[in-house]
Amino acid sequence: MEKIVYIALFLSVFFIACSSDNTSNPDAGNNNIELVFSVNSYIKNTTKATTNQGTIEEQTVGDLYVFLFPTTGSQTLIKYYTSTPAFTGGSWNSNDMKISLNLTQAEVGIRNVYIVANCSSMKAGLDAVTSLSELQSVLQTTDNPWSPNISSPILMSGNKTHNFNANYQLNNVPLIRAIAKVQLNIKLAPEHQGLPIVASKAQYNYKYIDFDKSTYVLKPSVKTDNMESSIAWTPWEATGMATSYVLDQGKVTSLTLTTYLNERDNAGSAIEISLPYQATGPLPPPEFGDETYKLLLPAKIERNNWYVYDIEI
Repeated sequence: MEKIVYIALFLSVFFIACSSDNTSNPDAGNNNIELVFSVNSYIKNTTKATTNQGTIEEQTVGDLYVFLFPTTGSQTLIKYYTSTPAFTGGSWNSNDMKISLNLTQAEVGIRNVYIVANCSSMKAGLDAVTSLSELQSVLQTTDNPWSPNISSPILMSGNKTHNFNANYQLNNVPLIRAIAKVQLNIKLAPEHQGLPIVASKAQYNYKYIDFDKSTYVLKPSVKTDNMESSIAWTPWEATGMATSYVLDQGKVTSLTLTTYLNERDNAGSAIEISLPYQATGPLPPPEFGDETYKLLLPAKIERNNWYVYDIEI
């Protein structure tokens, strides 16, 4: 019996020793690095600022560009683009929002990490980036810079500086949408409730005034205006991507308008609305015709903000 106990104790010590030898040290610098990211909620500006995740489409990430910028003179820029789960240099798990790179902690060190999402239309500009200052200058220009010309999936970006020597995983990099969103919910008084179309002419129309055409990957410290406005009135659609209305006994009782737009540092962006006026009371009004209303948007339009207006006219 004593002999059996002796052998059991010997084997136990042997296996413990082997287990200790094969345990990898997460701080040894040999682990491949991982980047975990998330999509930030909108800052929803109503009467009280809240947050909102937005629609599924507004949270979608369809492709990624990863930049590992140097923090010392001995380092060089490392970057990867992918729109597929596997790519040269690593893999991307869209469900876990995790990027795994075939680089060890020692190879990467301390880095300034930038992740750009939904950037396929800007890939040529991003391919040419060799420094952070060049990334800050990458932009695209959109004619008629409102929905549906600006649509999902939405350009996003985020960054963090991380010491991969201390921790192989960077968790997490929050991605911020590069554009803003405006939503108008308009309740119409009886004098503005009419047929949507009369004699083949739309009775409810809108215009965009001084919307910025430039979408930057990163918010510039000073953004120069690059404005465009609607040339003509756009008819309200019953169930369109940007506009819709509700009918009661054939008459329009409420209107909704939702559009994406670029950030802007200066005041002046606005939405104009043209509505029919139905005469009320025993006498006709002093003037006939449509009425026009102008809604001034915030003096500073900020990316990833959702501006909601509940209006009664």
